[in-house]
Amino acid sequence: MDKITIEGVDVLGHHGVDEAERKVGHRVIIDVDMWLDLSGAVAEDDIHKTVNYEEACRLIEQVAGQEEFLLLESLASEIGERLLEKFDVEEVSVRVRKASLPIATRVTAVTVEIKKSREA
Repeated sequence: MDKITIEGVDVLGHHGVDEAERKVGHRVIIDVDMWLDLSGAVAEDDIHKTVNYEEACRLIEQVAGQEEFLLLESLASEIGERLLEKFDVEEVSVRVRKASLPIATRVTAVTVEIKKSREA
């Protein structure tokens, strides 16, 4: 199985348990790994037999930037589901990283990773 990775999609999102956090918004950084068979794309040098990176990035930006989630887990899951629906990939892993958390403990960031696969 082959893998395509998109790293560092930087989106202003309105996600968080706290209402004020959702209202103000904050940046989330999203990485995605997609597993699929790329042999047809390689053999024919055909973009239609792979994932169009620009379309995938737009989908990620749309979900993260225009929809609102309480949990990063829900955001990551929704992105994964939409990627599986739109592209011919077997499995997807979505990592959502958020810095500047509104918590008392000093941390650099929190990252949530969700894996989804196409059902048989």
